[in-house]
Amino acid sequence: MRGAGGSAMKKSKGFSLVELMVAMLLGLLITGAALQLFLANQQSFALQQTLSRVQEDGQLFVRYLREDLRRAGLEMDGVTALTDEKGIRFATVGTVPGSANGNDYDRLTLAYHGMSDCEGSAVTILSEVVNTYFVNNDGKLICKGNLTGGNGVVLLDGVEAFELLYGIDENQDGYANVSRYVEAGNQGSFPVVAVRFSLLLKEESNSLPQSDGSRKFYVLTKTVSEPEDRSIRRIFMSTVKMRNYKWDAV
Repeated sequence: MRGAGGSAMKKSKGFSLVELMVAMLLGLLITGAALQLFLANQQSFALQQTLSRVQEDGQLFVRYLREDLRRAGLEMDGVTALTDEKGIRFATVGTVPGSANGNDYDRLTLAYHGMSDCEGSAVTILSEVVNTYFVNNDGKLICKGNLTGGNGVVLLDGVEAFELLYGIDENQDGYANVSRYVEAGNQGSFPVVAVRFSLLLKEESNSLPQSDGSRKFYVLTKTVSEPEDRSIRRIFMSTVKMRNYKWDAV
């Protein structure tokens, strides 16, 4: 058929129903793959963030406690002398409890001459500083200082174990060498020349699958069974050689 101008009329051809359905299916497949990749990357990013926080928190605490242990027992001229338990304290002095071996968590108490304690409390003259590290019932590792009578400062959350061993020198030969490591209460009258500490940290993450509870963590003398939850756990450990102790006792 020809129109008024004599030119033939052309009919435009559209997509068939089958072609539209195939195109929609391909689009859904591509969208689903992209969404799955996005969710996987998001889950991996969240997991890496959680792991980084645990690693950073644990390493910062290890460095902090190592420095505090190195100061333990430091005595300065003109300041009241420390007790006979130089550095690490095992006996209760006044209201301050000494280092002890606990069923769930250990406690560490150390003393030295300084002008600020672990809570950040400061004084204007050199004084005896006593810091006590312990874990409360909520799994928070706390340090309580003695300078201004504070309630303690939270250093870490999610602590499932805090264990300590004390290296004692049983041979009085003029050299500070560890004969063996013992728990608090078993050190006797021997000088402590090294401290080994370890802690187990956890942080929950919904990016993890549910654990089956079969894994175990060995934190020095303590064994912790992993519960069925979605948490990252890491063990941190360090051994510190004491700088200040009874020189005439080694």
